[in-house]
Amino acid sequence: MKYHIGIIYNKSKSNAKKLAFEISSWLKQNGCKVFVSESISIQPKKLDFVLSLGGDGTMLKVIRIFSPLAVPIKGINLGSLGFLTDTDTNEIYDLLNNIFKVGIKVEKRVLLSVEFKYKNKKIKKVAANDCVVRSLYGGKLISLDLEIDKNFTAEYKCDGMIVSTPTGSTAYSLAAFGPIVYPNLPVFILTPISSHTLTQRSMLLSDKNSIFCTAKNKYNRGKVIVSIDGQENFTVDNATKVKFSLYKKPLKLIKNCSKSYFETLKTKLHWSV
Repeated sequence: MKYHIGIIYNKSKSNAKKLAFEISSWLKQNGCKVFVSESISIQPKKLDFVLSLGGDGTMLKVIRIFSPLAVPIKGINLGSLGFLTDTDTNEIYDLLNNIFKVGIKVEKRVLLSVEFKYKNKKIKKVAANDCVVRSLYGGKLISLDLEIDKNFTAEYKCDGMIVSTPTGSTAYSLAAFGPIVYPNLPVFILTPISSHTLTQRSMLLSDKNSIFCTAKNKYNRGKVIVSIDGQENFTVDNATKVKFSLYKKPLKLIKNCSKSYFETLKTKLHWSV
């Protein structure tokens, strides 16, 4: 089978553009149709699969753009950490040859749907890692009401709340002392940032739950930030209610059959050091 493939590269990464066109040339020689674009100017397009060349930040943007079209994605690591981009540059052609030989093997993961009002308009966004609700400026205490399935659950006095997918459990949530969660599990993680009540810890919820956060901020004229994957940031009015739920389509990641998730954890978190 000959594929229609997208290659999205981060031009700020050394040799990324050169590598993108080298891969494109190789794919065309193997009978594939190829679409190449810089990550800063991606347009959604229905493709058989996409290669993301960069770091995890590039990959997060690619996921948000192509997952609504159910396009499988593979990250090639040109960054420093690489939880999502688990394939190194020296593995690219082995990966592609394996796809040509046995087809695309996909791992499905949950995505987070985020809904809120911004400038009197209803905003709907998808997050691959997480969404953070916090004060306009970091380190300022806010009051945050949490509802689960429209039932009031708790009031938090904290710096903010992280609502994370299992994929994002090793990102900001982990830095805020949240748990590492196996990425295929159908759950969401709620992690308060610097809660003033020590018993208010991270919670795991089913991806069938609907989660509502209402943040009230007495500083900065009551403004609150809603941050999607740390890349799309919205300054919303005080007491804006933010709804979190399961996105209608899953994230489709192309498997790297030569590596397990636990091997990635061990390498990236330096567990063997």
